Amino acid sequence: MAPIPNPKTSKGRLAAVLRAGRSASELTRQQVADKVGTSVGTIQRAESGRALPTLQMAHAIALVCHLDGERIESLWRKASQRGRKQQPARARPPAQIVNSAELGLALRRLWQVNGCPSLDEMERRAKARIREFGSLSRSTAWRIRERDQSVASKEQLFAYLVACEVPEKRFRLWAEAWHRARQAESRRAAADDARQWVLRAAEAEQRVREAGLVPEERFRGSTVPWTVRCRRRSCRQVSRIRYTAFIASGVGCRYCAGQPA
Repeated sequence: MAPIPNPKTSKGRLAAVLRAGRSASELTRQQVADKVGTSVGTIQRAESGRALPTLQMAHAIALVCHLDGERIESLWRKASQRGRKQQPARARPPAQIVNSAELGLALRRLWQVNGCPSLDEMERRAKARIREFGSLSRSTAWRIRERDQSVASKEQLFAYLVACEVPEKRFRLWAEAWHRARQAESRRAAADDARQWVLRAAEAEQRVREAGLVPEERFRGSTVPWTVRCRRRSCRQVSRIRYTAFIASGVGCRYCAGQPA
């Protein structure tokens, strides 16, 4: 097999350890591939020093070749971090997180500092503790990781933390951060609803004024009876309307239109 191109790098050291372990076990690449359940080409690439195997594959080879799994994982994580140009996201620690945007950024950083595990690996880790925290599908892991969706529940948050190998003693801090983010979302939604209501009320008042009516009370809803007065000096009659019916009929003052009040 060709020499490892950069044996002093983390990727090169990982490849060298895998090679040495296979040699010490007196196994051929074909035998390792058969025991692992993969192709010879995959084993060759793992030992080449040019391509980084998945963490799951590195663990499988280590098991077959009787290597120290912790050492292999440590080498893999260092190689994974150095192999990525993108630096881990700058994010607030859990205790300082106050909204969903900050939580999403922090969860992405967790994935990055954990060595950027594959979606398959994240799903596998979560599945191992599914009875405690529920499942985490590959698609959900991807959406949370890419900040394409907010975490829907504490169980989903914990499953993601498991997938990123966060120590369980830190789960409480992350749960508190998630709760603060949810509260911020609720406050923002309430503020948005209030703004929308003000806009709807202003629009309703403008529409009835354009139809020759003056509101005698504040707008309370599209289907709630609303007291209005005709603006014409010759009429000035008071009537009760429902805004939805007013919009549907297009009629302003019923008295002026000759309709029953």
